[in-house]
Amino acid sequence: MSKQDPVAGRNAQIIDEAAQWFVEFSCGDDDRNARRAFDAWLRKSPEHVRAYLEMFPLWQDASKVDAAQATSADALIELARAGGNVVPLERRIDRVRPVKQGRPWLIAAAAALLVFVIGAFVWLQATRGMTYETGVGEQRAISLPDGSIVEINARSRVRVRYAEARRDVILLEGQALFKVEKDAARPFVVYSGDTRIRAVGTQFDVDRSRRGTVVTVLEGRVAVIADPTQDVSTTLTPVLEPTSGTFVSAGEQTIVRESARPRALPVNVEDATAWRERRLVFSGTPLTVVAEQFNRYNERRLLVRDTRLDSFLVSGTFSSTDPASLVRFLRAQLDLRVEESASGIEIFSH
Repeated sequence: MSKQDPVAGRNAQIIDEAAQWFVEFSCGDDDRNARRAFDAWLRKSPEHVRAYLEMFPLWQDASKVDAAQATSADALIELARAGGNVVPLERRIDRVRPVKQGRPWLIAAAAALLVFVIGAFVWLQATRGMTYETGVGEQRAISLPDGSIVEINARSRVRVRYAEARRDVILLEGQALFKVEKDAARPFVVYSGDTRIRAVGTQFDVDRSRRGTVVTVLEGRVAVIADPTQDVSTTLTPVLEPTSGTFVSAGEQTIVRESARPRALPVNVEDATAWRERRLVFSGTPLTVVAEQFNRYNERRLLVRDTRLDSFLVSGTFSSTDPASLVRFLRAQLDLRVEESASGIEIFSH
């Protein structure tokens, strides 16, 4: 990555947001509400912190940086540390001071300081991992250092930890699709609770939901193994050998549950990954799982209030951007009673 293109490969939306914040603060038009919104934006992900730092054009014209308008390096680092992604640095980073014209040594010092801060973030990402998350209805595509791509569904969270001999991605919440670059010397392993999925040069979807971890393979083959004695979301385990576990090939799916050994079964891959096209496809799906999927895209949550409805199955295709279509369908079911309020949509049995 060159100085001329410091954010190449970064998520375009984050870059645009960082640029908008930088321009707003540079113009001095910000107010208390804007500061609160900016604080929330920074806390959402260390990637936001890094993108904002890279907006400082110190290496081109350090005289434009105003400490009264731009958040200090100390504050940014403290925000990132609060999210658990930064360890204390050995040296203190002093507030960036306004730089006067005609003092090139100050410009050089300010530029060196920025390089130090950004370098610290890069190093920390490599050693402690980088967390990416999406909000309600938001989807993101992340390019990883090896060229692999992670497409993250709404209300989901993943942590990436790359090392010399392994590539680990932890699905902390929600759903993601992985397009893996082949590298036999560095196994690519996705962790979801007590489940591990190993892949080499393949494409697969992992959904961490109420019914368990659902693994759907689009291309190639993966090995899936569950270890109920350990939640690998917090402690990484030795990489499983490619000869162990349950093998799932292209066009197949397995659901890892506590009560049964994983089995690979044929599946409609297009339906399983329809979320990428903003569609929700259900085929004999429990209402509780339907509600979970629905709630990834809508602020007004669908709440199943009767345990007798755990066995109520739903089939159909719905738009994730049109929640009213699903509500209309549920209202038409004779076995259901739907009550709406400002806070949610409650489902009862008749």
